[in-house]
Amino acid sequence: MGLPTVRRLGRALSRMLARAEEPRLTYAAWSARNEPSKRELDEQRRTSAALAWKPTFDVVVVRRTGDSHGTPRTTASLAAQTYGRMVIHDCADRSAVALNRAAAAGTGELLVFVESGEVVAPHTLFTLAATGARDAGLLYSDEDLFLDGAPERPLFKPDWSPEALLSHDYVGGLTAVRRELFEGAGGFREVGGAERHDLLLRLVPSLRRVEHVPKVLLHRIEQGTHSQDARRHAISEHVGRTYGSDYRVANAGEPAIVYEPARPARVSIVIPTRDHADLLRACVESIHRHRCAAQAELIVVDNGSVEAAARNYLAALAEGGARVLSYPAPFNWSAVNNLAARHASGEYLLFLNNDVEALAPGWLDALLAFASRPEIGMVGGLLLYPDGTVQHAGVVLGLTGYAGHVFAGRRPDEATPFGRPDAIRDCTAVTGACMMVRRRLFDELGGFDERFILCGSDVEICLRARARGLRNVMTPHARLLHHEAKTRGADIPRSDFQRSFAAYEPYLRGGDPYYNPNLSLKDPAVVLRDGPEDMLELARSFL
Repeated sequence: MGLPTVRRLGRALSRMLARAEEPRLTYAAWSARNEPSKRELDEQRRTSAALAWKPTFDVVVVRRTGDSHGTPRTTASLAAQTYGRMVIHDCADRSAVALNRAAAAGTGELLVFVESGEVVAPHTLFTLAATGARDAGLLYSDEDLFLDGAPERPLFKPDWSPEALLSHDYVGGLTAVRRELFEGAGGFREVGGAERHDLLLRLVPSLRRVEHVPKVLLHRIEQGTHSQDARRHAISEHVGRTYGSDYRVANAGEPAIVYEPARPARVSIVIPTRDHADLLRACVESIHRHRCAAQAELIVVDNGSVEAAARNYLAALAEGGARVLSYPAPFNWSAVNNLAARHASGEYLLFLNNDVEALAPGWLDALLAFASRPEIGMVGGLLLYPDGTVQHAGVVLGLTGYAGHVFAGRRPDEATPFGRPDAIRDCTAVTGACMMVRRRLFDELGGFDERFILCGSDVEICLRARARGLRNVMTPHARLLHHEAKTRGADIPRSDFQRSFAAYEPYLRGGDPYYNPNLSLKDPAVVLRDGPEDMLELARSFL
C-alpha cells in the first residue's frame, strides 16, 4: 500500500478511535432511548389483529421457591401485553413433571416459560408475532437483569449459534418453543436444575429455523444457585447423543462441555517465517512443551531469512524432523500457506503465525474436536496479548470498518454485554494466525486466494466455507499467546482492502449474524451502539 493510503487509513482509524474514547452510552440511557413509547404501545394494540401471523402463546409462569411476591409482578407484566392471544398457566414448582403438566394444559402454537419475578416487556408477544416466523421452531430475545427495580447488565446475543449452546445456555430467559417440537422431544426431564438447557439441546436436531429477536424483551432477577457439578453432569449426559461428538464434563471454572477429538489424528502445523529466530523458537518449543494426543507434523516455510541465527535454527529444525520449505519470492501470506499445504501429509491443516505460542496442553486437540465435525468449516483459538487480554476471540465482519476481533483488550473471563470472551462461539470468521481446517475441505475450497497478499484471505476463505453451509468456530480451550504483527509489521497493501471489500460487502450492508446490532461496530471491546453506524461507507473510505 502506498504511503498516502497508509496515512489516510491511519487518519480514519484515529478519528474513529477518538470517538470511541468519548464517554460511552450507559445502559440506562440506552434502555430509555430504545423502550417503545406509550403511543407506540397503543399502536401495537390497535394493529395486533392485523398481523399476518397471529399465533396463540401458552405462557407458563414457574414459581420460585419462597417467592411470594414474584408471581403477581410477572402476571401483571403479562396482563400489560399489547398482543392478547395468550393463556397464562401457573406452575407451582420447577419439577419437570409440573412443567410438563402446565404445558399440556394449553393448546397454543407456542410455549413460553418465565419464572416468577421476571418482568416481560409489554411489547414482547407482539414483537415475536410480528417477526412472521411461522416456520420457526424456536424464537428468543435479548434480556437484562433487574437490580433494585431498575434494568441493568444487558445481555445482547448472537443469532442462532449451536456451538455456543453446547458450552452454555446462551439462549437464556425468554424463549418461545413450537408446541409440536416440545412434545416430540418429550418435554422437560429432571436433570438437576439444567432442564431448560437440556431441552434446548434435545430440540437442536429438529430445529429448521431459529429466530433471534435483538430486542430486550425480558427483565430477569438474580437466579438461585444449583450444584455446578450436577448441572454439568445433567447437560453433558445428552450432548454426545445429540451431536455425535466426544466430550468430557468440564472442570470447575470451565464451560459445561469440553469437546475432545473423536480419535488421535495427524495435523500438519504450517508456520511461515522470515528471520526472527527468537519468535520461531518460542513458537516451536511451546508446541513441543504442551503435548496433545494429536500427531503433529511441523512444516516451516522460510521466506528468505538472512540472519545467521534464523538460518541456523531452520537447519536444526530440519535435522530434527521438521519440513523446512523455501519461498524466496516476495511475501504473499496466501501463497506461502498454499505451498505448505501442498507438501502436507496430515488429515488436518493448522495455519499458525510464528509469533504465536501455545499456553497449555491439549490445545491442538481442542481445535481438532471441532475441525473433525463435518458441519464445521474453520476453527480458531482464543489468542491473548502478552498482558493477558484478548487479541482474538472470533472475527466480526464490519467491526472497525472491515473485519475486527471482538472482545479485543478485554480480560478472557470478563462479563460484557455480549457475554464472556472465553466461551465457545460460532463466528463468521477466525484469524489465520491460528486456523485449523480439514485437509479435504481446504482442497475443495481451493485454498487461500493468492490475489490477497497480506490480509483478508483468512476471512475470505471462512466466508467461502459459510457459503457451503458450514459454521466457523472459536474455542477458548485452544488458548495461545500472540505477539501480533511482530514479523510482518502493519502496512497493508491497498489491493487487499479492495479484494476484502468485494468479499465482505454483503456483511457490511446486512450485518454480521454472529454479532448483535445493539452493539457498536466502532469499538471491538464491546460497547453499546450510540446511534446509526455506516460501516459500509467507512470501509469505502479506506479504498
